[in-house]
Amino acid sequence: VVGKGVPASLFMAQTTRLFHTFAKEGFKPADMAVRMNDELSENNDQCMFVTMFIGLVDLSSGRLDYCSCGHNAPIIDNAFLEVTNKNKPLGLMPGIPFKGESIDDIRGRQMLIYTDGLSEAENRAKELFGDERMLQLTGSVAGRSAREVISLFTEAVNQFREWAEPNDDLTLMCLSIS
Repeated sequence: VVGKGVPASLFMAQTTRLFHTFAKEGFKPADMAVRMNDELSENNDQCMFVTMFIGLVDLSSGRLDYCSCGHNAPIIDNAFLEVTNKNKPLGLMPGIPFKGESIDDIRGRQMLIYTDGLSEAENRAKELFGDERMLQLTGSVAGRSAREVISLFTEAVNQFREWAEPNDDLTLMCLSIS
């Protein structure tokens, strides 16, 4: 969510509620994005928005249907996912079309989804953690459990920042399906 404090928290709470509601109704990711965007855009006088990677995995086939809404490209097997459809973040204005994409089978692959607090983490010299470090680290964690990957990434970012206070929030999710 863009912004900080109570307004951003309330916007995120609304986003989370909408996500859960539309997920329970069985919407595909792109359809969820359209519905969520329309709802979040309504009476959005502060022009808040949220980036989001919405994914739906069929555990039996490994198929991933997804819609990236202005969010950073996930990393799959040590490479950034090439997102073809450059959708806007959610909440900017109603009526924006969102296009979904899919990957036929992600079983046996490692997928890291993250917020920009990872790539934009700063050290004391104001250098960014950056994409190159992310890919180097991803290459070194191949074959590890999702829990280990998150732990290693968190530790690496903390060491890079030299344990300074973070300049942004950091959220990581690692998905690995056998």
